[in-house]
Amino acid sequence: MAAPTNAELALDHAMIDCFARDLSRLIETEAPPAKLAEALSRLAKTVADHLDREDATIYDLAMRATPGMAAGSVERVQREFETLKDNWGRYLRVWTATEIAEDRDGFVRATRAMLPRLRDRVRLEGELLVAISLQQGGARSGEAA
Repeated sequence: MAAPTNAELALDHAMIDCFARDLSRLIETEAPPAKLAEALSRLAKTVADHLDREDATIYDLAMRATPGMAAGSVERVQREFETLKDNWGRYLRVWTATEIAEDRDGFVRATRAMLPRLRDRVRLEGELLVAISLQQGGARSGEAA
């Protein structure tokens, strides 16, 4: 499988952010548990598809976006990502459609805690993509001179 392009990753990020906002909005309404489960499922599938494509790419992006980044900083970013990925997986295993129906208030609390972390990560990755795109554009402009 070819590495995803920056544009493909950016589109993934936009979709994740959109679906996360949808779920955030729904938990603040009286939406029935089935609708919450459907929104979570859509977000979970989008995140899973994205991770399948991005996992190996994002660390390379981090190194290229910040030349000279200390190895410890890259390792910290990787650990934070792995922690979030693990927490996300646990969140999804706990909050099945049945569990959401049985404990809507618990789901709302857990979702309020999880979604800002997910959206912050997507924002960070988006910033890395922008930095890479600017560097690539600058390198192309510089080559022409």
